[in-house]
Amino acid sequence: KQVDHVSGQPPPTASLPPQLAAMPTIKLTYFNIEAAAEKVRLALIMTGTPFEDNRIDFEAWKTLKPTTPFGQLPMMEVTEDDGSKKTFAQSVAMMRWVARKFDKTGRLYPADADAGLEIEEVLGLSDDMAREWTPALYMGMGRHTKFGHPEEFPEKDATVKMMREKFVTDELPRFMGFLNAKLEKTGAFLCGPNPTIADLQILAQLRYYTKGVADHVPKDCLEPFTAVTGWMAKMYEIPEIKKWYGL
Repeated sequence: KQVDHVSGQPPPTASLPPQLAAMPTIKLTYFNIEAAAEKVRLALIMTGTPFEDNRIDFEAWKTLKPTTPFGQLPMMEVTEDDGSKKTFAQSVAMMRWVARKFDKTGRLYPADADAGLEIEEVLGLSDDMAREWTPALYMGMGRHTKFGHPEEFPEKDATVKMMREKFVTDELPRFMGFLNAKLEKTGAFLCGPNPTIADLQILAQLRYYTKGVADHVPKDCLEPFTAVTGWMAKMYEIPEIKKWYGL
């Protein structure tokens, strides 16, 4: 037991600042794929925040689904040091929360309104790109009835092929042009000299198109956009990201 040699009493205990207080226990649940959870995982690893990366199979999802806030994944469970627990959904909300709460640099998601506007603009652009891709994705997943097609739809495969090829030839280059303009302006990352949550979300989003997992989307589809692929290479050199992907 440590004792102050002048007073003979134990030294006073200094209270820790909030950012150094006991870390909550974080459990992130999703399927064993990147997709919607990956930007959250990247935010956690970029901030050095320990978490349980709970990846479940689709059989386990049947039992878990009724217990989730909105019947969807990812889901995050946060247990505080005092035992209190909160559970929430929505991956972008999780990413913002992690960056705002645990990023000691204040750069991933700055509180400054002007810097935040730059980030929110790129996040909105990411959402726009996702909306353009989603019909082609869901059609290929057998959800064609959501788009007005009958359950028995013999033309489904041909329609999926047409939609995905059109995305690659028309929509993807349009969005890559927007990103290229951002990168030309900053000369570094999408919103300035440092990576932000916008970079994390776009990186996770673009990785999908380069993995060869989507039919009719060649894994080299981003190669013509050298500014974007150069930015991705720069992101992969960030030590935390490099380690995460085992590069």
